[in-house]
Amino acid sequence: MGADAAQLPRIDFSGVDPSSPGAGTWSAVRAQVMEALTTVGCFDAQYPALSPEQRAALFDGGVRPLFALPAEAKRRNSYGADKPFHGYLGDIPGYDGYESLAIVDGTKPEPVRDFAALMWPDGRSNDGFCDAVHGAAARIFELEEAVRRMVMEGLGVAKYHDVLSESTWHLFRMSEYQAPNAAEKTLRYPVHQDTNMLSVVCQHEVEGLEMQTRDGEWVLVKPSPTSLVVMVGQALRAWTNDRLYAPLHRITVAGDATRYSAMLFSAPNYMIQAPDELVDDEHPPRFKPHDNNDYIRFCVSEEGARHEDKLKAFCGV
Repeated sequence: MGADAAQLPRIDFSGVDPSSPGAGTWSAVRAQVMEALTTVGCFDAQYPALSPEQRAALFDGGVRPLFALPAEAKRRNSYGADKPFHGYLGDIPGYDGYESLAIVDGTKPEPVRDFAALMWPDGRSNDGFCDAVHGAAARIFELEEAVRRMVMEGLGVAKYHDVLSESTWHLFRMSEYQAPNAAEKTLRYPVHQDTNMLSVVCQHEVEGLEMQTRDGEWVLVKPSPTSLVVMVGQALRAWTNDRLYAPLHRITVAGDATRYSAMLFSAPNYMIQAPDELVDDEHPPRFKPHDNNDYIRFCVSEEGARHEDKLKAFCGV
């Protein structure tokens, strides 16, 4: 079965209220989430709480105008030399046609306003951009937090959710993948696994996200006005002692339409170490305790580039 035919697990969150854990269809959806994240490592969430109107506002009023700015403006999106992946990404060898900007704590209104003021110092477009971006990011965050809570509950370690949430931060990233103006698919972002806890991807109208299953099959994720793609990152894989699967994925594009996406990444600001409850005779320790920032630096090093399973190479037991 080819990438155009296969599908990710689809999970309906329409009966889930993130502000009321345990209510409605919470328990049934949690079972589906755990099945998907332990086997495939990702799923397609039907999430009407992020309305098609909000999604349209995000891309038409936020993302498109952002990438229409001159390069010198976009390069102002920087959080310092020691945090090169927190802000603007562009003109990277091997990533032709890819450009991306990000907002640290983009689920909160103040950082979004600060980012907009940086992009449009004269104040133009600020209000519309801020409303569109923060409104969508806040909704996506509600889904991400609900899934994190479900994972903790599903593994029997719900007592850690609140304390870990206090030390979890979020990056809201908006990306453009230029059209190749050709029928043949072009790779715009190489095969990789995310380094964070959870990733939530909001696709626009142009497809391109491909996920790889455990048996090596590539799944093309079709964009939908009511769905978001949720996937496990290496930090969560390590914290759960390999109970969850972090899938390989890539971005390919074809045709003459530019692809846009928005992604929310949750990242740990604490030492990654599996809790005692997830370590036993059947599940011996798989990874050494480590700082996720050290792991990220390893991933982009020459040594890290030589390994497909970078987490195992970095801290595997």
